[in-house]
Amino acid sequence: MERLFIETKYLGTLTIPKSVLEKLPPKLILAMPVQFLGHQKEIVSQLKNVGKDVIIFKSHHGKHSGQILGCDILRFDVVADAFFYIGDGKFHPTALLYENNKPVFCYNPFDNSLIVRTSEELEKVQQKKKGQMAKLVISKNVGLLITTKPGQNEFKRVENLRERLENKGKSVFVFIADEINLTQLENFNFIDVWINTACPRIVEDFKCLNFTDLKSIGY
Repeated sequence: MERLFIETKYLGTLTIPKSVLEKLPPKLILAMPVQFLGHQKEIVSQLKNVGKDVIIFKSHHGKHSGQILGCDILRFDVVADAFFYIGDGKFHPTALLYENNKPVFCYNPFDNSLIVRTSEELEKVQQKKKGQMAKLVISKNVGLLITTKPGQNEFKRVENLRERLENKGKSVFVFIADEINLTQLENFNFIDVWINTACPRIVEDFKCLNFTDLKSIGY
């Protein structure tokens, strides 16, 4: 099946209100989904005009500088006070909270609202992760989830991960799909713990571990 990926653009104006600018800290990492990238230069100009230092976000998988994808969980070891996210919704900005101890100031250009998101929002996810880590140590049957989607598949790492798990006495079952259907995974009730190598955001909806979590427990 042929697929077309077409970038859309926000055609409205984008002027950040003074009341929002005044609430922002001095040094910011600027991030936005692709539809707002056409306004990036004017946003940077607005921020600099009120004395803000601006760093442009750069993801592993995004095509453009400043573009954020919801599947990107990255650590930014740059000196900055916070992220400044342009867009509506919480899916994309929440990705910034996973590996960074920085608040995310989210400006919605559709209603001019500003919401500050912090790592406290991930408390439930972190608690689930701790529980799954403890379960992995004492469990026998482990399911590895792999996607064939470009940019998300980790075929090269999975074989090494499988060997490490088997060396720990685990029975490993590999599940490969283009799109991972979480409901269908319930049919494999012999699996004690699932380890995800696809989109890391799956952990928000499904009890599993991301393969990057395993380092902290020696796997």
